[in-house]
Amino acid sequence: MYQVVFVDDEAFVLEDLKKAIDWFGFNMEIALAATDPHEVLAYMREHPVHLILTDISMPQMMGTELIRRAREINPSVSILVLSAYDAFDYVRSAMRGGAENYLLKPLDPDELSESISTIVRHLEDRNKISRNFGPSMLTFRSSFVEGWCKGSFGEDELIARASMLGVNLQLDNYTVVLFSVADEYADKMPLLFDTVLSAFVGTYICHFYFESPSLFICILSSTENFNIFRFENETERLRPLVDFPFFVSVGTTEDNYADVCSSYHAVQKFQLLRHSPLSFLNCRYLLFPLHRQQAIEQNFQEISEESYLADIRKILEPLAPERRLSLQLAVMNWGIGQVESSGCAELIPPLFSKYRCDSTDTDCILSNIRSLFLSVRDMLSARELPQSAAQQYVRMIMEEVHNFSNKDVSLKTLAARLNMHPSYLGSIFHQQTGYYFNDYLNEERLKYAARLMENSNIRLKDIADMTGFSSQTYFNRQFKKRFNASPNTYRRELKLKGHDSPE
Repeated sequence: MYQVVFVDDEAFVLEDLKKAIDWFGFNMEIALAATDPHEVLAYMREHPVHLILTDISMPQMMGTELIRRAREINPSVSILVLSAYDAFDYVRSAMRGGAENYLLKPLDPDELSESISTIVRHLEDRNKISRNFGPSMLTFRSSFVEGWCKGSFGEDELIARASMLGVNLQLDNYTVVLFSVADEYADKMPLLFDTVLSAFVGTYICHFYFESPSLFICILSSTENFNIFRFENETERLRPLVDFPFFVSVGTTEDNYADVCSSYHAVQKFQLLRHSPLSFLNCRYLLFPLHRQQAIEQNFQEISEESYLADIRKILEPLAPERRLSLQLAVMNWGIGQVESSGCAELIPPLFSKYRCDSTDTDCILSNIRSLFLSVRDMLSARELPQSAAQQYVRMIMEEVHNFSNKDVSLKTLAARLNMHPSYLGSIFHQQTGYYFNDYLNEERLKYAARLMENSNIRLKDIADMTGFSSQTYFNRQFKKRFNASPNTYRRELKLKGHDSPE
């Protein structure tokens, strides 16, 4: 388990931190809770520590000094700063010293959970990357770039962090690009990384982070307008320089730094296509208006083959030839994604290899989509889970999560009902589903909120409450991150979905 240390000069804050969230559910153990920073430093010299939560203003030692000394003892320790002051200038030096985020007192449990979830992912990826690449690669990983891509920062905070890091936010083009290799080539990623950086120096301004040991994300900007065709040619010239295949996916090009998350969303949406025979993907061509996207993204187990193909035909027939190929790719990405979410990830590459996107003929494309539809539905229907105790526990957890009236659902309460340790139950859930419990809970609440918007006129404030969020502000931020649109915008687009728009 990851070892966590709390330090705050007020003892009641330490007690509140212990109870704020289900630490065991994040595979974390509270190793020390101290009111004196010197005690924390002494503990770190003798014990491993993965995360420090520290107040910024303490009489014995300022949090900034604690961060500096802690980094000297353990350069890779993660740090989360607590502040009673809503002024980023007050914690600027802490962020400059290497803190990953800061939270305001009194703590919002949802915001703390979100930060801890991100840090846990960083810790796990850092372990994998360190094993594959060595400690020197860790210096290239930037939580700032990840937060920028995922829209985790407010505008003021983003500007302040960019200023500290010397990142220019006044350019006129930003494009998110994904580079990935198959898992068997993960140990070769340093070569691809060095090759990409060497080739792009002087041509692009590049900011990046590793999302996994076999995948890294770049934000590219250039002094000229970003030209996707030139970039594809530049990428193709890199392939002979490495002795293994790699996949490149390019998001939309945005003219404002605040819209980088839109480009990232496009790349993330079609990330599954990295398992296809494609080597280069322009995601912009795979994006369709909301009402068409909803027609594509229907559950294959809940709609008939005839109805789904009829919906796709309506989209397909008026499209230009190049857009027809894009539609087929978008359907493949969605359909095979249902196989991935069901836990049959090993079947994804063979599924992709069965289908070719080399025809613009309507009947040929529909035949291909029909074959995909039937294959995916058969896989989902035939997949019978063994009736093991672990899977019964997971089903029980999912049922409780889907009981949205229960706002107090947590690993701790569920584990108490089963007479189990929360960390053990969390481990079972992650092993069986691939989700951390809190991530799954958040995802299902957001999907339920989207369904309520589509089928009712309930006020957004009431929807936030009905879906279990602690505040509408937190709900709005999470909803926009998940659906790339604010709740108001999403609802407005739903009302317009019956009106066609030109491609």
